[in-house]
Amino acid sequence: MALLAGIVGLSQSGKTTIFNALTYSGTSPEFKGSSKHPNIATIPIPDERLSDLATHFKSKKLTPATLEFIDLPGLRKGATAEETRSLLSQVKNADLFINVVRCFENESSPHPEGSLDPVRDIKIFDFELFFADLSTVEKRIERISKLAKSGDEKAKAVLKILQSLKSFVEAEKPLRLYKFKEDELKLISDMEFLSIKPVIYVANLSETDSELSEKLFSEVENYAKNEGARVARIYGKVESELAELPLDERKEFLSSYGLKDSGLERLLKATFDQLDLMTFLTAGEKETRAWTIKKGTKAPEAAGKIHSDIERGFIRVEVYTYDDWVNCGRDEKKVKEKGLLRVEGKEYIIQEGDICLFRFNV
Repeated sequence: MALLAGIVGLSQSGKTTIFNALTYSGTSPEFKGSSKHPNIATIPIPDERLSDLATHFKSKKLTPATLEFIDLPGLRKGATAEETRSLLSQVKNADLFINVVRCFENESSPHPEGSLDPVRDIKIFDFELFFADLSTVEKRIERISKLAKSGDEKAKAVLKILQSLKSFVEAEKPLRLYKFKEDELKLISDMEFLSIKPVIYVANLSETDSELSEKLFSEVENYAKNEGARVARIYGKVESELAELPLDERKEFLSSYGLKDSGLERLLKATFDQLDLMTFLTAGEKETRAWTIKKGTKAPEAAGKIHSDIERGFIRVEVYTYDDWVNCGRDEKKVKEKGLLRVEGKEYIIQEGDICLFRFNV
């Protein structure tokens, strides 16, 4: 299943421009001007290791890891509470939010709030999340209060947590900052909250007014540090132009702006870091593929990403790293001769860049 990233923010923040650039999709006529439906695209995660492995193994198929972007129509000033709830419900299944905040001037497209203030924009969006979560908590409190009063111990425990969450949200603090205990999460595992999701703040900058953009970016960066969130800088116009270029011309184009990598690459790195993710690789004549897992995943669980039967019948994993393979001249025999191919058991924790061959029996 692809990772799901909800691109959110206020209207006129440049969200859709960035979405189209990042997904190389171009503006959809069906979506343009819409205030009801999100735009969705699944993109492959760039990984030069895959093409290298696929060429060597003469793979018939190459399958990268993927990330799905959902571009939510921007929250607009004057929208009704029902309109806002309807919009937010469309990203309730997102793994994280990518909150695009405007850090550029554009006279032809003025900011809906009348001035540039990215921190204010973040707080405006967060307020809608708080409002939605508060409604969720209050409805559950109403349902469970009678049961708690009857003496039901589990209901009493749940009610205590909900009352604590209610106070936290009323103080306009996102639930991603709430220090949940493991048993608390189990008790409310059936509840869906929006402000609990991790967030990456994307500062949409201007390549022509660097002084203003850098000042505003610093404000976003400082705000994010206070809540332990990550920040990515993107030049929306540059990304739009980049998306229209052939692949072999993109590095030179980025270099002309003093950039080493694209906004997509920076955003993907921030997303993986924020969600504590990594990739391992499988390679062979049939297919070369990247698999996304959580850091700290043990070998049998990683095998289960490929197929549940492999996890169930796991015996061992034969593993070596991509870097070792390259350093050995892309020669598996030399990898073995140098003792760099390891046979690991059920307790082995898969590492970034591991090339794995799982042995199993069912």
